[in-house]
Amino acid sequence: MNILRPQKPYVFHPPRYSPWLAPVLYRVADIFYLRRKFKIREVRVLGASRVAALVREGHSVLVAPNHADHADPSILLHVGRRNGMRFHFMAAREGFEKGALAAWVLQRCGAFSVDREGSDLAAVKMAMGILQGCRYPLVIFPEGEIWHHHETLDALNDGVATILLRSAAKLPAGRRAYLVPAGIRIAHDARVEETFSERLSRLEERVMWKPRPDHSVVERIYRLGGGLLALKEEEHLGRAQTGPLPERIASLREALVRQVEETHGLTPGKEGMPERIKSLRGRIRKQLLEREQPESIEQHGDLYRDLETLFLASQLYSYPGQYLKAQPTIDRIAETLLKLEEDLLEEGQYAGPREVDVIFDEPVDVAAFLESRSLGAKTGVRPLTELLGQRIQRLLDGGS
Repeated sequence: MNILRPQKPYVFHPPRYSPWLAPVLYRVADIFYLRRKFKIREVRVLGASRVAALVREGHSVLVAPNHADHADPSILLHVGRRNGMRFHFMAAREGFEKGALAAWVLQRCGAFSVDREGSDLAAVKMAMGILQGCRYPLVIFPEGEIWHHHETLDALNDGVATILLRSAAKLPAGRRAYLVPAGIRIAHDARVEETFSERLSRLEERVMWKPRPDHSVVERIYRLGGGLLALKEEEHLGRAQTGPLPERIASLREALVRQVEETHGLTPGKEGMPERIKSLRGRIRKQLLEREQPESIEQHGDLYRDLETLFLASQLYSYPGQYLKAQPTIDRIAETLLKLEEDLLEEGQYAGPREVDVIFDEPVDVAAFLESRSLGAKTGVRPLTELLGQRIQRLLDGGS
């Protein structure tokens, strides 16, 4: 996502699902995206039949998967096609702003836009309308962002539970609302390991380092990461810090976000890091649009510099520090390399064949959930979000 482009007013894009055209677009997506771009060679699915049964019976179904890879929407379109489910998606506005053709295709496949950094009432109303219509299953990724660590679920946005609970209260007679946690697990072919050294050499050369193919892959990744972190510490803190890498990452990230908060006269937020970054981005984008429409980044350099600072903080958040070292598997190395390539080279490599497991967990009957805990639509948001997180993480850990 290029957050430094001149900001434009957000335009909501509703879904315009086409029953006759969507199957053709799904096939095209399978060939050109799933197989060629994302290198997905096999998709195994577990639990889809019980979700499809709820859809056929006319119930309200919200599917909430983890979101660690750019291929996730294409994977779910493939799963829906195979199992007779016409998934509709809440998708980030940036996908629709790539061009008129991209927006047209997304809409015909059942996707609608959402401004993740603003109060997008149109998207919320659309999501609730789809759920209350009990015709299409709705997919919302509760993590919101792609962090590229498949085996560890990030903090969930409670907006998913809020939308579902508000919708459930207004369903037609005889219809029930269901939340379906889903896990998407992607595994790399072992041959991808053969690409690691050459790709690392390219990254090392990018920062004008001499490649070190004689060192282990993990050692080279941490050496590169530590060097890049030191450069950013020098730039923003005045000197490189000492101590464990995870602590240094967290310290710089906090300093960057606090700097922007103070610039805009705000006290440090108590929310999690993603929420603080999201709130600040929305605030800055609003300020840009309230001024004269900018024709270039230079016209509003101070605000765009703040966006750049927040983007760096977001990048730092995507590197937990211990994810790779705790378990340096081929999959975790491949994910980390892809993320480094995106950050340094602006384009990551899907360097070899991959396989996917998509697991749909036991659907949660929303009314039964609230009743069993004596909760209402408002008080049930946090408990339902917590349950969702536990269920998805269990699936990522290998449960079913």
